[in-house]
Amino acid sequence: MYVHPKGNPTAPVWIILNKPLSGDEDKGYLFSSPQGYVFDKMLAEAGITDYYVIVQKPDTANTSAAGSWESSLHTYKPPIIIPLGSAGNWLVEEMRFKYQKKNYNPDMDSELSKYAGSLLSSNMGNKLDWPHYIIPTFEPMDVIRQWKIRDIVVSCDLSKAAAELEYWRNNGHSIQPLPKRTHKITFESFDELLSIIDDFLNYDIISNDIETIYPKAPTKTQPSQFYGILPGYPVVIGLAPSIDFGISFDCFRDSVVETRELWKHLAKLFWEVPSLGQNFFNFDANYYEALGFRFPLEKCRDTLIQHHILWPELKHTLQFQTRQYTRERYYKDEGHGWSTKNTTMLKTYNVKDVCVTMEIYLAQLEELKQRGLE
Repeated sequence: MYVHPKGNPTAPVWIILNKPLSGDEDKGYLFSSPQGYVFDKMLAEAGITDYYVIVQKPDTANTSAAGSWESSLHTYKPPIIIPLGSAGNWLVEEMRFKYQKKNYNPDMDSELSKYAGSLLSSNMGNKLDWPHYIIPTFEPMDVIRQWKIRDIVVSCDLSKAAAELEYWRNNGHSIQPLPKRTHKITFESFDELLSIIDDFLNYDIISNDIETIYPKAPTKTQPSQFYGILPGYPVVIGLAPSIDFGISFDCFRDSVVETRELWKHLAKLFWEVPSLGQNFFNFDANYYEALGFRFPLEKCRDTLIQHHILWPELKHTLQFQTRQYTRERYYKDEGHGWSTKNTTMLKTYNVKDVCVTMEIYLAQLEELKQRGLE
C-alpha cells in the first residue's frame, strides 16, 4: 500500500523517514499514526508548524519508488532537512559506520547517537547543491521507547532547527553561516607563541585543556603491565580567550631551554588569569599541579560542574553540551588517529575543545544569571 506524504512540499522544513511509521498505512498518509501525533506535538513545541514529511520507501510492498524522494528534494530544495533515525545515512556519509561488520544494515544502523542535532550538509553521491542544513535526530519510536529523550530532542535538535529556520526567514532566505574559528597550531617562531600567551594575560578567563597520552593498551599477544595504572602525561595544551580564537602547542619542546621558558610564561598566565575547562578540577588541574603549576582554584570555572547545577538529569559530557549549547557539529572522533610523530590532528581537535568549552561557558553563564544563580 502506498503511504502518501504529509504537508506541502514547498515547506522550508522537510522531515525524512526511512519507512512509514507503524499505523500510517491505516489512513494512507505519513504521521497519521499515534507515533506521528507524538512527533507532531514535539515539532509544534519547538516552533515548527510548516513542514513536509516524506519517506524513502513510500510503498512497503514495492520499494521501486524509493528513489523518488531524492528527485523531490532536488525539485523543492528545502533549506532545513531533518532525517529521522537511520534516514540520514543516505544523505551524510559520516552517519554510516566507518567500520561495517558483516551484519551491517544501512536501513537500521547509523551513527545517529554522535551526530544528532549537528548542522550537517549532504556529501553523498547525489549531493544537494543548494544551501541547506541536515539536522538528524531520533525517530518517534525511539522517543516512545525512551521517553526521557523527548525533551532533549525538542530542546536540542528540533529547537535548533527552528532557530535556523527563523534566521533563514529573517535574512532573505539565506542560511546562517557556521561558526568561524581561528585554530592556530603552527607558529612562525617560539617568540610568537610566547607573545600570544602573554597577550592572554589581558583576558578575564582562559579556556584551558590538555591532551594526554597513555601507555599502550595490552593485546592478545603483547601485554602491557602499566596500562590502567600509570596516568599518562600531557602531550599538547590548548588555550582560548574567546569562542573564535584558540591555540594548541606542544607541552614539552625539543629544547630544554624553550620548555623551561614556555613553562615560566604559562605559570604566570595560570596564576594571574583564572582557567576554565570541562572537568578541569578533576582532570586538568591535577596534571598541571603534578608538573608544578599553581592555579587560583577558587576563581576557576568548570563547565561540567555548572552543567550538573543547571541540568542534573542530563548527560554532562562535552559532546552533549556541544549539542545543547552550540552550533558546532560533532567533532569528537577527530581526536583519534594521531601519532606522536604527527600531532596536527590532535592539536586541531584540542583547539576545538577549548573554543567550544568557552562558548558553552558563556551560554551557561547567561543561564545561571537568568535563574538567579550567578
